[in-house]
Amino acid sequence: MNEHLLSFESKPESLIVNVRGHWVFDEVLALEAATASVQPETGQSVTFQCAGLEDIDIAGAWVLYDRTEQLSMLGIKSEFIGFKAAHFKFLQNIIDAAAIRDYEEPTGTPARPKRLSRAVENIGSHSTAFIEDLGAIARSILEGVRSPSLLMVGETIKQVYHTGVQAIPVVVVITFLIGIVTAHQAAGQLGKFGATVLVVDLVSISITREMGVLLAAIMVAGRSGSAFAAALGVMKLNEEVDAMRVMGLNPNQMLVIPRILGLVIALPVLTVFADIAGIAGGALIAVGTMGISGLQFVERVAYSTDLTDFYVGLSKAPVFALLIAMVGTLRGMQVKSSAEELGLKTTMAVVQSIFMIIVADALFAVLFTRMGI
Repeated sequence: MNEHLLSFESKPESLIVNVRGHWVFDEVLALEAATASVQPETGQSVTFQCAGLEDIDIAGAWVLYDRTEQLSMLGIKSEFIGFKAAHFKFLQNIIDAAAIRDYEEPTGTPARPKRLSRAVENIGSHSTAFIEDLGAIARSILEGVRSPSLLMVGETIKQVYHTGVQAIPVVVVITFLIGIVTAHQAAGQLGKFGATVLVVDLVSISITREMGVLLAAIMVAGRSGSAFAAALGVMKLNEEVDAMRVMGLNPNQMLVIPRILGLVIALPVLTVFADIAGIAGGALIAVGTMGISGLQFVERVAYSTDLTDFYVGLSKAPVFALLIAMVGTLRGMQVKSSAEELGLKTTMAVVQSIFMIIVADALFAVLFTRMGI
């Protein structure tokens, strides 16, 4: 009777089913035969108890869940006890999927209002969760300022290294190439009007005010924002965050705040490197193909670009860094159930970070224009 998979203990009010062995896809036929042998007597409920379960995957979880559904149709109650969190992860996925499949909208309601109400509910729930997480992070920042720990300081320095120092090569290469492209395209258009020298102005101003910080932020969003979401998401799936709470540690202070502070420190530094690399790329084209000497290029940059342009670009960096780090860490901490959700949250973190960077940059442009800067 498949004793290696199930064994039974019969009590007056309950039939205890001990689940053991390997409940995996390769054993599906044997699993279905074993669960079919679960036949409680009249008045008995069924309790599936973990007793030496060595392995389970989604196929094994489905066989168990399907048997409980069959028993439920016969009016027999069933429950699971003694299973580990890893086992229930599969069972919960099956239950959630079945709940979505079995859910039916009440008839007589127009389709468009239903979709609208569902969209409003989703927006409200996501907004509430976002505000709650944001409040928790803000509270952790205040607590960290009042009593900073050596562990948090060390982790912040580590994040500065990972998000800043290690990102310098890719940021420099990208902005250098963009400087080359900008100068080359501008030379073709301004040369028609005999204003080739203004290529230097265009490159230096656009790089220092806009392109340098924007490209650095986008590269960091793709590199570090996704890394934040993935790292924290894996920790959530492995229950490391819950373990930290059990140990009396604040996950926001230990995991979230160092990443935010590290990126806020690192991105302005990356912006400086991006500005230098972008202007150097423009200088390569100007000196190499436009007949402008290196001294003339430097003099023109000094004439057309002042510190205000540099500070305008640099002032955006901490804001962009805050947006990237907050979105990345929030999405990572929102991972709950599966590797698929981890991938979705990571992708969502990158897309939303870049979108918010562009929106913030547009707002900065309007603000600085109104201020006459």
